[in-house]
Amino acid sequence: MKLSKKDLEIKLSGLEPFNNPKNSLEQYPTDSVLASEVLSLAFMNGDIKGKTILDAGSGNGAFAYGSLYFGAKFVTALEVDKDQEDALKKNLGIFKNCEIVIGNINNFSGHWDTVLCNSPFGSVIRDSDLPFLENIFNLGDYIYLIHNWKAKDFVLDFARNRSTVLDYTKKRLSIPNMYSHHEKDWAFIDVLFLYAKNTK
Repeated sequence: MKLSKKDLEIKLSGLEPFNNPKNSLEQYPTDSVLASEVLSLAFMNGDIKGKTILDAGSGNGAFAYGSLYFGAKFVTALEVDKDQEDALKKNLGIFKNCEIVIGNINNFSGHWDTVLCNSPFGSVIRDSDLPFLENIFNLGDYIYLIHNWKAKDFVLDFARNRSTVLDYTKKRLSIPNMYSHHEKDWAFIDVLFLYAKNTK
């Protein structure tokens, strides 16, 4: 099988979606275009194939699925919301080298080569992103992170105090109509994407 960003994008777009998403948890899926961009970069950087991967705040498992597609050694899909367990099982159940963990990242420990995540933005519940950010920098050697572009300066300072930021850029996240306050079929927001090397 020839691996490609476009093929992965198509596969991610066909995954089982979120089940009963919760605005209080800021559950927004990473769209297939952005997810495939992040995963392809991590693969080209040598941070996926043959590596242990943590998909933190896994949702429906897009980053976990993409990591396995690109040849990860073992993947952990960590998700706090038990309602997403069925979607995760449907999307990841075909893989032997993957585990699904339903639990809070605050009570989670271990070590992975690479952490991939679309972090809570801390917009719905102020500062709800802080424990998440603090923990991911304790769990992996390389961090690939999506966050709200409006918080760019804060997140970059946060990351630089805990790691070496290797690069960052502005990306666009496409959000479907998921919640009652959504008025349009799709919304597009600017997000910060950064990747960093842990210095701890």
